[in-house]
Amino acid sequence: MRERRQFIYLGWQGFNNFGDDLMHRMWQAALADPLAVAAPAGRRGFVAAAPRFAAHRVRRVRTERVLLLGGGTTIGFADWARRTRLAMACFGARALVVAGAGAAASHDRFALGLQAADWAKWRGMRDVALFGVRGPLTQQECARHWRQTEVIGDPALLYPVYAPASPPPTPRGTIGVCLGASPTSRFDVPAVAGAVTAYRSRHPDRPVRVLQLCDSDAAVAHALASRLKAPVIAFDGDVPTMMRAVAECSLLVSERLHGVVAAVALGVPALPLAYATKCDDFWLSATGRLPTLRTGATGSQILEGMEKAADPLLTEAVSREVRVLQDRFKSAVDVLRQWQEHRIDTQELVRHQ
Repeated sequence: MRERRQFIYLGWQGFNNFGDDLMHRMWQAALADPLAVAAPAGRRGFVAAAPRFAAHRVRRVRTERVLLLGGGTTIGFADWARRTRLAMACFGARALVVAGAGAAASHDRFALGLQAADWAKWRGMRDVALFGVRGPLTQQECARHWRQTEVIGDPALLYPVYAPASPPPTPRGTIGVCLGASPTSRFDVPAVAGAVTAYRSRHPDRPVRVLQLCDSDAAVAHALASRLKAPVIAFDGDVPTMMRAVAECSLLVSERLHGVVAAVALGVPALPLAYATKCDDFWLSATGRLPTLRTGATGSQILEGMEKAADPLLTEAVSREVRVLQDRFKSAVDVLRQWQEHRIDTQELVRHQ
């Protein structure tokens, strides 16, 4: 009897963060696997789960496991390296799979102020299948500190491919707005509200919705909604419902990275409010250009960005590049499915990158 093959998922799913849950749901759909065994993402989670590891070791008999890093800005960080090593040891994973994850650029003081980088810990990892990364900035950091790889985009770009909406969403018309970052929005709420109000005055037939993609964004979402006299659509763990809300937008202005990722994956015009290099990284992958709006952007700059983002020619150009990224990412998924189905062994999986 041959060994069972199993993915152990490492991510932040289940904490009412749309981006994390969106990536998790994508991987479940792409691999046709519930990913029922998930590694704790934090140190406290490992401590709480420690009593169950003995049972996992028993179940590991005749089970071959690999650790799947779900995505997000994880590569290069010291803490994520520790989590990855601990998860591989606790669950007996024979390899680490990385596809579409990102890194903070070396000049990103904001991100690196929240988490310390330690590339030496990543270079020391063995049996890593690195299929590609989120964007060009991550590609550059990997080439400089770790290894060469290609850009395949963010994992969430594949969600509409493997989990298409049924029935299809209603015709687009909503102006969607999303503010939020860690630990809070880095954009000026009055400036964003003023730009959206001015834009709506030019398009009076389009209602405004504020999308709250994370629990920690509640205060800023409601402050923005109060100024816009608009409803708040809060993410409550239901990925398909939030994807439908994004799909109903004629334009989405989003500080949250995965608001932008979801929009372009669905063919919705998007305007990123870039607050860290992870936003730059993704936008470069989808457009070849850096985002135009940074923290401190004025209302008039945001309004100008909204008008440009709604250009159908730009939307079509972004959609073409997204299809290229989706095709690259699907190639990685195909290899993982081959491993699931015992058509290649684990060492071939690692060499296949």
